[in-house]
Amino acid sequence: MDVEPFGRRMIELMPHLVRGFARHESNYLSRGEITLPQLWALEHLSRQPTGCPMNALAQFLRVSRPAATGLINRLIAQRLVRRAHDVVADRRIVRVAITAKGQQILDNIWEQKRRMIIDVFGQISPRDRAQYLATLERVVAILCHERPADRSARELARS
Repeated sequence: MDVEPFGRRMIELMPHLVRGFARHESNYLSRGEITLPQLWALEHLSRQPTGCPMNALAQFLRVSRPAATGLINRLIAQRLVRRAHDVVADRRIVRVAITAKGQQILDNIWEQKRRMIIDVFGQISPRDRAQYLATLERVVAILCHERPADRSARELARS
């Protein structure tokens, strides 16, 4: 299949895929109580045992520090994260950490997603699942390792 029709079909299918998955879940994310960027923040914070400086969180989310602060303020209001000044190294540094409630909600979201994936992909052959997973892993590798300059150079070479 040529890449142009593939791209058009992917654009048509993606909203159905996202809505279809969401219909099988009932959690903070699917109910709109947190946003996808807030989920990413919670996930990142869950991997930081001592919390994370606000600057580093903003950089991870690829947003400005004021945007990250607004996002975190909304999570603080729900008691999903806490903010504190770094009293050990430098009081000017603000560290953010996930709370027990935030971790519980995050775990619930991922568990629901895992169960839903098992339900849906249990209806697909093991061979097709393996092929789908291999394709997704290649896409992730491209997205995670290819720099924008590499992509631009490749596109110029094609024209």
